[in-house]
This record gives sequence, C-alpha cells and structure tokens, in this order.
Amino acid sequence: MSEVRRAIIPCGGKGTRMLAISRGMAKELMPIAGEPVLAHVLRECALSGIEQALVVVSPEKESVVAFVKTVAGGAGMPARIDTAVQTQPKGLADAVRVGRRFAGVEPVAVALPDNLFVDTPQPAVAQVIETYTREHTNVVGLTEITADIAASRGPTPIYPGLRHGDDFLIESIPSKGAHGSTFALGSAHSAMTGIGRYVFAPNAFEIIDEVERGLEPGRELDDIPVMQVMLARGALRGRVLRGTFLDVGLPEGFREAEERLARG
Repeated sequence: MSEVRRAIIPCGGKGTRMLAISRGMAKELMPIAGEPVLAHVLRECALSGIEQALVVVSPEKESVVAFVKTVAGGAGMPARIDTAVQTQPKGLADAVRVGRRFAGVEPVAVALPDNLFVDTPQPAVAQVIETYTREHTNVVGLTEITADIAASRGPTPIYPGLRHGDDFLIESIPSKGAHGSTFALGSAHSAMTGIGRYVFAPNAFEIIDEVERGLEPGRELDDIPVMQVMLARGALRGRVLRGTFLDVGLPEGFREAEERLARG
C-alpha cells in the first residue's frame, strides 16, 4: 500500500488565458478526448494509489462541485472525492492549505489540473510518490522544456541544478517576478522547471503558515516561496517526471493535448 493515499486538486483559478476557447466554462471541465480535464487528473490519482481526493474550488465554481458528485466513487476514480471552497483567491499555497484537515498527519499529493501527461511509464503522481517513499521529504515534479515546445508551456521559473537519472538536485528556485505568457528560455536550448505534481510532508502546512506571516500585504501565498523555504532547509527533492508534459492551461497546450489524447 502506498504511503501517500490522499491528494489535493486545486481548481480555484479563473482560467483567463483560456477564455477565448472556454467561453466561460470552468477550465477544469473542458473536454479532452471526450472527458473533462479534471476527470483525467482524478484517474491519474487513482492509478497512483490515491484513495481520497479533495477538489478545492473557488465560490463561483458550482459546476465543478456538481461534476465531482457525479464521478465520486465511480470506476477508475478515487474511492472518495470531496470538495472544499477557497473563499478568496490568495494563491496556490493557500489553496493547498484549505486541505489541511483533510491531509491530517499524513503526506499529501497535490495535482494541478492545468498539467496533463502522456506517454508515461507510470502516472506522474505515482512518480513523485515514489521519490517521497524513498526520501520521506517534500517532492516537486520537474520537466525539461526545450525551445521547440516553449511557446505551448506556461511561464514558470527555470530551476538550476544537477540531474542524476530521475533525481534532480535543485540549487535554487527563482521567484516568479515579471514574466510573459509562455515559458522563457532566453538563449538556452532547454531548461528544467517545476510543474504541477507534488508530495508534501505533514509539516508543509506549518511552512505555509510561516511564509504567510512574512508576506507583504496584498501578496499571494504562492507555492514558490514555500518551496524556497523547504529547499533552504534541505527538505525538498526534485523528481524529473518521465513522459510528455502538456500545459492545458494555455490554448496552445490544450489543443496539443486534444490531438495527442484523441489518438489514444
């Protein structure tokens, strides 16, 4: 039995980058290969040994709550799927913290529905769980972005470090700062970046609280400063995810996912 049996799936984003094709539909419910994006992520969690999932929504996403009720406990899904509301858009780490009581004293996986994976030898969530099981510390999934696909991937920071097989020794995690709408490689041919698959140890919630206390008024409680603290304390590992990462939070990435998954 997996040590990680629970997963949090944050679904609070407004999806403003997808409005041209979503036409107001919750981005998590947009269909790819005949199924909502959220269904693909929930199935990935179930295939990774996740028994209970918590879908965190913003107050206006009643449609996501209604969808969860239709699939909870169904074939190929986690045995139990609950929902919780993030009352204000305070950032990703705040959305994760909504699941504090749900996680209890156990490690918890986090899977962002903006990110899908194809051609994987094992589900992406299972890969970060594998590293957690070995290291018993916080884990962030990583992928290599090359110049030919950068335009269809979102604007995440470049993580410098050293790769050893599937393990990546992260040297630093840059702050997001000002950025464009897609991944910026500069003059590099490729770079490693963190993506939306994590496992957080039980003490992660204390670190989130600590980071919040040091935030300037009005700043979002994002995942990056939380992971910066974890890294500084030697409590974060990088796992290079095998398979192809698709950023379905961008129109270009969504169309690519439709093409890839429709082919089976």
